[in-house]
Amino acid sequence: MKNKIILLTLCAVMTGMVFSGCKNENIEASDTGVTSSAAADDNTAQGEANGMFDIETVRKNIVIKGQPFEVPIVLKDLSNGWTWEENENSKWCDEGLGLATIFYNEEEMFIAGVENYYDGSEEKGIIYNLTVETGDSSIDGLIPLLSTKQEVIKKYGQPDKVKQMEEPFIDGYYYGTINDNSTMGGRINEQRVNIKFTEEGIVKIISITYADLEK
Repeated sequence: MKNKIILLTLCAVMTGMVFSGCKNENIEASDTGVTSSAAADDNTAQGEANGMFDIETVRKNIVIKGQPFEVPIVLKDLSNGWTWEENENSKWCDEGLGLATIFYNEEEMFIAGVENYYDGSEEKGIIYNLTVETGDSSIDGLIPLLSTKQEVIKKYGQPDKVKQMEEPFIDGYYYGTINDNSTMGGRINEQRVNIKFTEEGIVKIISITYADLEK
């Protein structure tokens, strides 16, 4: 389904899943992708330069169909009511990466990009990427189909990167670390928010990625 393809910035080219980034290394389940102080300082500096964007605030302020959520989080540590199953498109991912369909009280909520995802220990996988695209969900108070480009700029300032998008979007704003990657099937080595707009300047989808930048 189209909406499942655009749920992840991981899924961007052709009819299959094409990814950008580098391969992940095995880490302990307790490691949820928190960056080193140097990386955190870099993020803070970017946020200050841009005005008001702070990935550490944004990643903890996610609402999925009325339910609070945050990234990163280990699959086995999902709270009561949350469950997951492997998404069939995981076959397109590099070793150590996957896609998981996330449910709350048996209702499908979103498709997550997962790192630290290995055969036999999938429950140790870490959700580090997700996308919202419906009016009952939000990231840091921004709501698809409702919030405007002007509101995004007022909230975060000018984007760190603007990328022209194909229809039905007009462009995409990126805030946070921007690492242009080229490895197919790989990991998105970024900590950022990507917001895509309609021609009318309305937010269409919002994606958040919070990878471990030490990898």
